[in-house]
Amino acid sequence: MYCPHCVRSYAIEAKYCSQCGRRLHALHVIEHGMDSVANAEGAAAIEFTHKTAYYPSSIERTQADGGRGDAMRWPLPLVWSGLLIAVTTSLYLYYNHENAVNETVLRLQSEAKTAALSGDYDKALELLADASEARPDYEALAADMGIIRHVEQLKRMTEEVEVSLSTGMTRDAEKSIRSLESQIGGHKEPIYDKLKIRLDELSMNLTLQKLTLELETLTTIRQHGEMLNLVGGLIGEEAETLKEQIIARLRELTTGEVDVLLNKRNYTGAEAVVQKSLGWLQEDEALLALEKRVASERAGYEKLEQQRIEQAMQRAAEEDLINQTAAVEVVRMEHTLDEFGDLSIRGVLRNAATRPIYSVAVEFTVHALNGNVLGKGTAQAAPGYIEPGEEMTFNTTVYGANTDECTIVVDHATWYLD
Repeated sequence: MYCPHCVRSYAIEAKYCSQCGRRLHALHVIEHGMDSVANAEGAAAIEFTHKTAYYPSSIERTQADGGRGDAMRWPLPLVWSGLLIAVTTSLYLYYNHENAVNETVLRLQSEAKTAALSGDYDKALELLADASEARPDYEALAADMGIIRHVEQLKRMTEEVEVSLSTGMTRDAEKSIRSLESQIGGHKEPIYDKLKIRLDELSMNLTLQKLTLELETLTTIRQHGEMLNLVGGLIGEEAETLKEQIIARLRELTTGEVDVLLNKRNYTGAEAVVQKSLGWLQEDEALLALEKRVASERAGYEKLEQQRIEQAMQRAAEEDLINQTAAVEVVRMEHTLDEFGDLSIRGVLRNAATRPIYSVAVEFTVHALNGNVLGKGTAQAAPGYIEPGEEMTFNTTVYGANTDECTIVVDHATWYLD
């Protein structure tokens, strides 16, 4: 047999349900009604026999009346049968009522679930309250209401996090996010799914704000590249904005370093910087253009350098030729004729070489105005060691020239290069 209130079984002789404590009414009549009637009829029969034993005149009267005593015994079973039918009907109606209430409660619970999943928590709580009023002992309703209130509390916390992030209070936001993670983490119910999604978004926004602040402190290409890798795993408009800022800073930093190296003619270093940045920003058009610029300036410099080398080689060859063949240059020649007809000659020479020379000697010829040779000779210049551009002199005498109307020509000079 089962209690009509909590649908739990109970003993035949019980008057109150051992589960819910409510009175059992007369349910035992339904399942044991016929036995009760039979017992009642048996009791009546026993009572009737007892009376006939002690009151024979009554039996005689009944028999004398043509069996009226039997007619008086028949209404008792009919009364019990009517009572049984009435009780059965009442219980049937009660069962239908309780079943209808159960269906209503389940319907309200289902509607509350739908409202909660859509985010309408007030409506969900109102529906569950109606269901709880009909079934106050239904523990599932209280559990559902507790979950919804918890979700409402967490939703308010996410709204506070949004305010903290919008005002730049990243520390408070981070603390609240960690609390939300610990409270949501153990729940698998679908109603928490939207909160989990929102929590992921808030965590990403917090990360973006922290990275944005950190960006201002970065100074190297490597630091920018590593941050770019972190932001590359994030999604959303804010992430894209931060990504563009990092890329712009990386390009600017790379260009600045390359300019410094190009001014120093360090083309190898400039190329290395561009390659490093391209490792973080592959196929970036700005960096590829910068790479072409470095290559172009390097080619131009190498061309000019080659020209300078060739010119230097040419100058060196010319200098070497001068050093080897024309290191001694005649600056001026002076001569005087003494009373004995001897011609004193003083020559001023210059080191026209690009290197010091020493042990300079000259061979000269004295020509008369008519072209006749008045004399020849050699002379040693002094000083003995002459730096490039410095002058030296030699002194000599041509005896018996007898005229000072002449020209002196240095025919040849010898020297040694230092």
